[in-house]
Amino acid sequence: MSTQLKHDMLAAGVILCLATFTSVASEKPNVLLILADDLGVECLSSYGGTSHRTPHLDRLAKEGLRFTRCFSNPLCSPSRGTLLTGRYPFQNGLKVVLHSKKQGNIYLRPSQPSFVRQLKQHGYATQIVGKWHVSLEHKHKTICEFGFDHYLTWGIFDGQGRKTTRYWNPYLMRDGRIIADEVKDRYAPDVNLEAHLDFIKASAKNKTPFLACYATCLPHYPWEPTPDSKEQGYRAPAPEHKGDPKYFPDMVAYLDKQIGVMLQTLDELGIAQSTMVLFLADNGTDRGLVNIWGDGKKVAGGKGTMTDRGTHVPLLVRWPGRIKAGSTCEDLVDFSDLFPTLCELTGAKLPEQPIHGHSFAPQLFGKPGQPREWIHLQNADGRQVRNSDYTLDNQNQLRRVVALWEEPAKPNQNKEPEKEAAARKTLQAVFDALGKETR
Repeated sequence: MSTQLKHDMLAAGVILCLATFTSVASEKPNVLLILADDLGVECLSSYGGTSHRTPHLDRLAKEGLRFTRCFSNPLCSPSRGTLLTGRYPFQNGLKVVLHSKKQGNIYLRPSQPSFVRQLKQHGYATQIVGKWHVSLEHKHKTICEFGFDHYLTWGIFDGQGRKTTRYWNPYLMRDGRIIADEVKDRYAPDVNLEAHLDFIKASAKNKTPFLACYATCLPHYPWEPTPDSKEQGYRAPAPEHKGDPKYFPDMVAYLDKQIGVMLQTLDELGIAQSTMVLFLADNGTDRGLVNIWGDGKKVAGGKGTMTDRGTHVPLLVRWPGRIKAGSTCEDLVDFSDLFPTLCELTGAKLPEQPIHGHSFAPQLFGKPGQPREWIHLQNADGRQVRNSDYTLDNQNQLRRVVALWEEPAKPNQNKEPEKEAAARKTLQAVFDALGKETR
């Protein structure tokens, strides 16, 4: 086991001791966290994708730092749970995606850590709009318990347990109350953006540091026209229907347009220099879609799979005057790392409970930090640890890491016996040190 790995594994919970950036944390920078839904790296031109024009996301990359190896879990609920708690699903208890009213008793317990709660206790105003999806809110109203002062989110099921619409004529809850008349014939991302910007403007006026989370449903199916689509009128036949994939590019473009409005608002309010903007996505692109990478390579979406196509997601961070414009970082990052990073950058305390995340705050400022040697992914009871060259799952299958456009490698090929044996030993040590499921 390497010296780095031994250091990483000290104590239960795998928590890295952090040194606070005193000059940064004392300022209490604003945090604008944008979480897209079902958007792999191949969809962004700043990562080499050519199927979509994303000028405002390109601007984020040009004016900030682009992480080239950020990984999520392959489905949204486990990814969101890991991001929020800094813990992997086997420890925080949310291992599956919530999609059925029969799952009412599966949810992220408020007893878990929450980076939002830590920032709130440090004096931050907090809000989330868009998609919650770590509990079924018609049954477990947990958003405020995790630290959000305000929210405007889509409810997957209504009070009678029926699936609801998420885009046109949406089923939205604002601070515990269903809103209906004011969203009739409206597009949910527009309603969410208005609430998001109102919160930012009010916080800026009050000179209160804020955490504003824009957890949009875009561009998750059902693929339907946006307000900017040339063709209007189509609606998916039912809430669970995927719709028409020809509208997927319109939805990516609309997400990008909304990000442009956010950046313009920060400029107009004069708070761009005091606001960190982070953009990432909860998992890879839907498997029903194919996008083009680089010089014409086809990349099929891999959502729901433990491949890079299902887990390799964008991470862009902009902080003018602090983060070097146009920089890149090749260090491995997973979703648990956002928790300690945001705490370090804002000066908020870490929770007493152990977490798995490693802060990447030093890397944001061009310092080497202490990069990860591995990441952890999970889908239901399937778990995987990954380094730069190999993945090992909890069924003892070792696979070589391949390029995004290549077909996933078959397990246990034994093409380079010595190298593979060393990788298996190293990655198994990670599994052993992480331990078994706890709550």
